[in-house]
Amino acid sequence: MSTAAHIVMTGASGAVGARALAALLADPRVGTVTCLGRKALGTTHEKLRSVVVDLRDESALAAAIPADVDAAICALGTTMKQAGSRDAFRAVDFDAVVAFARAARARGARRIALVSSLGADASSSNFYLKTKGQAEDAVAALGFDAVHLLRPSILDDDGARRTRSDARPGEQLGLVVMRGVAGLLGREHRWAPISVDVVGRAAARLVLDAAAAGRQIHLSDALHRIGKP
Repeated sequence: MSTAAHIVMTGASGAVGARALAALLADPRVGTVTCLGRKALGTTHEKLRSVVVDLRDESALAAAIPADVDAAICALGTTMKQAGSRDAFRAVDFDAVVAFARAARARGARRIALVSSLGADASSSNFYLKTKGQAEDAVAALGFDAVHLLRPSILDDDGARRTRSDARPGEQLGLVVMRGVAGLLGREHRWAPISVDVVGRAAARLVLDAAAAGRQIHLSDALHRIGKP
């Protein structure tokens, strides 16, 4: 890229988002990163601007985004357990995601990377996967030059969640099982667990690719190639 890129993102306090932010801040092609969230980030950096905003208020989102941003990253996501109800889950994983994407597009973003889920499908009978798929479709319809849909398999954060309040026992059990599967299929198979570091780096690298175009789906095997150290 000939000039420093200006990126806007949300979900930077999450496991994947934090890694994407770190990758962006370390990349010499990036000029500024504006992070939008319900709370200010604890991170400080000369390239970073952290803004507290209502993520479902599209007008407030647009006002918080600098004009003429180049690209956007959305790493928002919750679980049914954390949300407490289907409505609350959808408010984050659909309403807030689409509001952010629409505001970013209105402020000039031409590319977006959306961290979604393996199996996302707007026609799925599974509420979680259906919501994820509907969010993908809504974002893809906003007129971006490139829409990168990241569909990682189960995320591996090296056990960091075990000591935090958002620990997910079912997910940890699934991770143990899938690590066994990875021993048979290979660490970089699309069904094998994937490190949040890899997914975060992949999201950052994808939105910095000015030559990319169209709707692109990236499963874990592709994310390993894109986000390798």
